[in-house]
Amino acid sequence: MGGKFKLKTATRTGIFVSGIGVSAIGDFIYLVAINVFVLNKTHSATAVAGLWVVSRIAALIVGPWIGSITDRFSRRKQLIGVEATRALLIGFLPLLSHLTSIYVILFLLGVGNTYFGSLFLPYQTLLVPEESRKRVNSIVSTLRYSAFLTGPAIAGVLLMHGSASIPLWLDSMSFLVSAASFILLPELGVPQASTERKHPWRTVFTDWQTAIQFLNENRLFTVLFSLNALIGIFALTADTQEVVFARQALHLGQLGYGMMVTSAGIGFVAGSLLLSIMSKRLSTIWLLGIGTLFNALGYLAYALAHSFWEAVIGLIILGLFGSSASVGFTTYTQKIMPVSHMGRINSVVGPPQQLLNIVFILFGGFVATWLGVRSLMVGITTLMSLAALVIVFVAYVPSNQRQLKDSASNNACST
Repeated sequence: MGGKFKLKTATRTGIFVSGIGVSAIGDFIYLVAINVFVLNKTHSATAVAGLWVVSRIAALIVGPWIGSITDRFSRRKQLIGVEATRALLIGFLPLLSHLTSIYVILFLLGVGNTYFGSLFLPYQTLLVPEESRKRVNSIVSTLRYSAFLTGPAIAGVLLMHGSASIPLWLDSMSFLVSAASFILLPELGVPQASTERKHPWRTVFTDWQTAIQFLNENRLFTVLFSLNALIGIFALTADTQEVVFARQALHLGQLGYGMMVTSAGIGFVAGSLLLSIMSKRLSTIWLLGIGTLFNALGYLAYALAHSFWEAVIGLIILGLFGSSASVGFTTYTQKIMPVSHMGRINSVVGPPQQLLNIVFILFGGFVATWLGVRSLMVGITTLMSLAALVIVFVAYVPSNQRQLKDSASNNACST
């Protein structure tokens, strides 16, 4: 259908963000439901912890080569296929009873998540005109952070009135809606099939070389990407200790912890909404630099908090500016990185980031046990703030500003 009918830009953007919004709510319903489902089946905290490991193992296995596939075939058709497959896998989960079979499905879902991640940004970049990307990125950010609030609430209500199967099936339906949205959207930037035949692993190796060459030729992007990835790793490390910090350092109960997390979600939604309104007035440089810095400072204020309200203020700050940092870096990536190689470049930079995520999560748990959770939180958020200061310095160096301006490279238009 997408190849037969031409839709207006506003219409297809509306279909795109609607599908993403529904899928995002489903993602957060799944996040709650799958933990409850596995816990009910196994009564094992270790089995629940294994959920997080399985998906990252899947990303490490398929990440290095998945971009060589996603960059060479119709992204729209692949998106339809991966969303439909994820819908079937999640719909099948409630029918399983053995932990091994559940983990197999979760591994396949992890593969699907990695596959989708390699497809989504290139297709979005081609779908949305350059002058609208910042605003659309802000709207997508708003929808995802809104889902952070609504998804768990919906899952909680459903779990109160039934088993974990119902929210899982609802999540399966959300993926079908996402697949349907891509069916309605047009075919964009279909790569030309190469007539040269190579061994698959030789093709992957050649793609790695191409991606590394791009990173070497675009040193500013590589530096900013590395620093942004490092901040993301630090943030994930802090987030994994959030419950422990709330209970041991802030002495909050379940209600206090829930309200604290909600305040962060409200900050993210408010920041994204403001950004969607003011996107044309804010430069990518400001979003990248100032947004990242105040996001990190919000984390630091949260780590230094000694009361509920101090923690809430820090979380609202990090939420307000976290969306700015995310949108700024996404928009910058769309300007610099050629669409034709987005998947391949992600295949080079993604797996090391996933590996560091695992290492830092384990390291954070060790430090929190050994030195205390507050020491970990203050230390990791201080490192985050230092990395953000370096981003500000790099972004505002006069020789770098030209590359970061809104009228920068048109490389993203390549297919």
